Amino acid sequence: MNELLATMSTDMGINRFRDEPEDSFIYRLCYSALGHWCLRIAQNLSNGSIGTTKNNQTVVLNELMLRYSELFPIAEKYVDPSNSNMSFPVHIRRVYEETGYLLTDDNNRNRLANFGRSIPIGKTALFFGIPDTKYSINGLGTFTNPTDYKVSVREFLVRDELTWEEYFQSKFDIIEFYERDINPDELEFFNPQSNNVPSQSWGKQMDTDCSVARKSKWGPFYRVIRATDVLLFADEPIEPQSDGLTSYEYRRLYFALKAHYMKPIKATIIRQDEEYSKLRIGGHLPNREYYFLLLLSWPVNSAFDKVNFLLRNDFIPEVTAALRNIGVDVREGM
Repeated sequence: MNELLATMSTDMGINRFRDEPEDSFIYRLCYSALGHWCLRIAQNLSNGSIGTTKNNQTVVLNELMLRYSELFPIAEKYVDPSNSNMSFPVHIRRVYEETGYLLTDDNNRNRLANFGRSIPIGKTALFFGIPDTKYSINGLGTFTNPTDYKVSVREFLVRDELTWEEYFQSKFDIIEFYERDINPDELEFFNPQSNNVPSQSWGKQMDTDCSVARKSKWGPFYRVIRATDVLLFADEPIEPQSDGLTSYEYRRLYFALKAHYMKPIKATIIRQDEEYSKLRIGGHLPNREYYFLLLLSWPVNSAFDKVNFLLRNDFIPEVTAALRNIGVDVREGM
């Protein structure tokens, strides 16, 4: 192996799993290294101020990515932005800003949020920042021993305490629903019993007693209850989606609907060796859970892959719990 790659592997504690293709391993090393550089840049000291401008962070990461591409051309295909609305360096920076690794001041400068916060996960802990003690890297996250300032996964996700069924019941409390002057023939209804992914599970018929309706792909959207021979509606506002932590929250409602009607989104975990497993999810997650996975694992097919992830085996229980909490049926395969 290239001496630089061997050093990166040792320094970040990233091992090659059994039969992993060389290009996959190189991509994972570069992916995590770029993330680590993003955090290191935020520790810069300039003119008495700690931190850096967002633009400088992006420029430096672009230069580093270009250099990695020159050294390891086979890894370049993994950071192709054609399936994303942003470049990989901007994507990394936004993940860190949204998950609490970086703090942005009034002058739009980012600095590292080194407050000692950690989440115990598996045999280690996800640390928000760069610890002073020995650490390793998984995906975009840094890991070390648990600190005194511990938080739970639920606290990190800024999530309510509701299970997916309790969430479903809260969204379909009939007290909130009324008859409306809405022509059902003008609507499409979400079918939670469909075998398709949620984005392809819409039709002209309402197949369940509770659903979501829309006049077009862009809205307006309604929650709907079928009561005897009438439909009752409640507005379901869906704000423009972005790369924020709380974006794509509407997916949680679709996941809960599918779980309630016993057609849950499925996820499969396949062991690769004694250290790593691959996770495949049958649909795109809300950003909270997606960003959580990015701090624990590597997207498999590209930096923007949202359904396939590689994670450490000792992280499986926490990841499984987070997914099951929103109604995903997680199973381990062979």
